[in-house]
Amino acid sequence: MNAKATVYQNGSFYVLPNETRKREALAAYEGRVIYVGDRDAAKDAFPAGVTPEVVDLGGKTVLPGFIDSHMHLMSLGLGLRNLSLSDVRSIVELKAIVKAAAESTREGEWILGRGWDQDFMREKRYPNRRDLDEASGDKPVCLTRACGHLVVLNSKALEICGITRDTPDPEGGAIDRDQYGDPTGVLRETAQELAWAHIPEPGPEALLEATKKAMEYLLARGITSVHTNDGYGGYSTVVETYKKAHSENMPLRVYWDLPVSYLDDLVATPLRTGDGDDYFRIGAVKMFADGSLGGRTAALEEPYNDDPSTSGILVNSEAALKEWVYRAHCLGMQVAVHAIGDRAARVSLEAISEAQSRLPRSPLRHRIVHAQILSPHLISEMKRLGVVADVQPKFITTDLRWAEDRVGYRMRCSYAWKTMLRAGIPLAGGSDSPVEPPDPMWGIYAAVTRKDMDGNPRGGYYPNERISVSDAVHMFTMGAAFAAFEEDVKGTLEPGKLADFVVLSHDPFAISSDRLKDVEVLMTVVGGEIAYQKA
Repeated sequence: MNAKATVYQNGSFYVLPNETRKREALAAYEGRVIYVGDRDAAKDAFPAGVTPEVVDLGGKTVLPGFIDSHMHLMSLGLGLRNLSLSDVRSIVELKAIVKAAAESTREGEWILGRGWDQDFMREKRYPNRRDLDEASGDKPVCLTRACGHLVVLNSKALEICGITRDTPDPEGGAIDRDQYGDPTGVLRETAQELAWAHIPEPGPEALLEATKKAMEYLLARGITSVHTNDGYGGYSTVVETYKKAHSENMPLRVYWDLPVSYLDDLVATPLRTGDGDDYFRIGAVKMFADGSLGGRTAALEEPYNDDPSTSGILVNSEAALKEWVYRAHCLGMQVAVHAIGDRAARVSLEAISEAQSRLPRSPLRHRIVHAQILSPHLISEMKRLGVVADVQPKFITTDLRWAEDRVGYRMRCSYAWKTMLRAGIPLAGGSDSPVEPPDPMWGIYAAVTRKDMDGNPRGGYYPNERISVSDAVHMFTMGAAFAAFEEDVKGTLEPGKLADFVVLSHDPFAISSDRLKDVEVLMTVVGGEIAYQKA
């Protein structure tokens, strides 16, 4: 639809994500909301001489457009071309998928896939190079675990990458080895770079097509804006790819959290956090403190309960993290630090605290991404420092199977969304896609019920940390907008804000919480124009 003036009527509009009053019509003009209220007044809201197009919504519920506060959009798009392993339930099944792929893979090409999780597999162990060798022949294979923090290679891939028993573990990573000292094929954290250095990156056209495919995928899930951490091809390639996607009629709005390795490229430009236009803005500087809880690379203060030989991995030293945070802070840049374990959260908060002490300035809304394993002290520090907690509620649907085994008593202050809200910490909601599917209604369901996708456990997992539907919707609308300094233009349907909204099959405030995951997106509107409509 190319109309610049549109009345969406016969709907049930929630202007704010937590109000009870609903309106029946919205007027959108030149991409903005100019009126929301009754039908007749909406038609009269336009300047003289403007005749709006009218769209009937059939009485369906309308919420502000969903904003995913943390994901990897380009990885999602590229992953749609590779093997999907999220439903694999045994190593035998994994080998069958790899074998089928090997039969259609040309000589010299890599077999790539993502999504396997050993805790879902019958064998309850990591796949290894020998498993993959049996299925892959002479084709190199690299399969990424669901969390993205470790991969498994076959022998051909290890050979191409030059990884042998004599290859040392890189700083911030580990090469798993068998009892004889030979690599098993599993590479953790920064050790993954030994593989990625030999896997060809997609060319500009392939990257653009993958980006557009991911954008279509997200719009179909009611997402109108994303905060995305991408690094394919370098600073200029990422910027140009997003701008070209928009020029080719992809209206999804992007807040780009650039890798810390691109900071020098950014410094060479006049751009800083928040600069750009309504469709592409520079976001935070993204950096990593640790890995994943599922892969036991999240950095903990005490050893893992189910593997006392490890406390996880700090993927970057405390000194390096402090230097990066301070430099970005001095430049007026927001930082977003990946921290899952309590040790990682502590060193991240210490880095932010030191930066603010050395150079006090107006709040930059620095962010802790994931903020999973916490303590009362860490939550107090987050509040004191004005930190935004960038959380992914959908994680709980997977992690509840083993999280308590990993951390024991520390679960009492983990995935602590209700506690953080009560402490006054701003929460932004995301998916970390492709780690989890980028469906905001699934995230809302998880935040409200703390159950898996089959509805278990019946009373919810650590149910004291469940939050209300309005708080969960707020995380994926106003909360995510606030995290990007965009609360004045996004997150609600108040006049003057961007006309971004989603039309749903059911009212999430009027159904049982167990049904939230089944609510469908019927239409997604960006800038007043229909960007997706269910057939």
